[in-house]
Amino acid sequence: MVLAPWILLGKALGYQTRIFRLVLERWRSPRTGEEATYSVIDSPDWVNVVALDTLGNMVLIRQFRFGSAQFTLETPGGMVDPGELPSLTAERELYEESGYRAERIIDLGYAEPNPAIFNNKVHMFLAQGCERVGHQVLDAGEDIEVVLVPVPEVLNMVRTGQITHALVAVALQRYQLYAAGQLDLSKA
Repeated sequence: MVLAPWILLGKALGYQTRIFRLVLERWRSPRTGEEATYSVIDSPDWVNVVALDTLGNMVLIRQFRFGSAQFTLETPGGMVDPGELPSLTAERELYEESGYRAERIIDLGYAEPNPAIFNNKVHMFLAQGCERVGHQVLDAGEDIEVVLVPVPEVLNMVRTGQITHALVAVALQRYQLYAAGQLDLSKA
């Protein structure tokens, strides 16, 4: 069977917050002709930054997450501002959340957080040669602890459940592929 794209018939705003919009989209199946309404979360793109300091540590952050109502250990990251390049967001978020700046930023590509309901991407970057050059610049809703972990221990933290954030795990996998020379950066 040859698949054909569904036909978008219309959109309506269902609900809006500071971070996302819930959009109700009406679609028609090219196979059956039947119509259905689907909920799509319209959200800005995000970035995750795998940051390596000059001493062989990964710069991680611990912060409270309201969805899970607990602290999580993550890579620095955040939302891409309108008109901002994801690479500049990576630099900005790294500094704001940790006080670190990178000597070099490498694009590790992107992933779709959940294409069934989200229409955005998470862009992943490797920040090399990071050094602490200032203090955190946190939003009012952020309380972040910087945690330095030797690089070899970080992937074990995913394996043992100390790092549970799925998008962080994908960024760490991308880093691992890059470090092994197995990531095709031409598609990043």
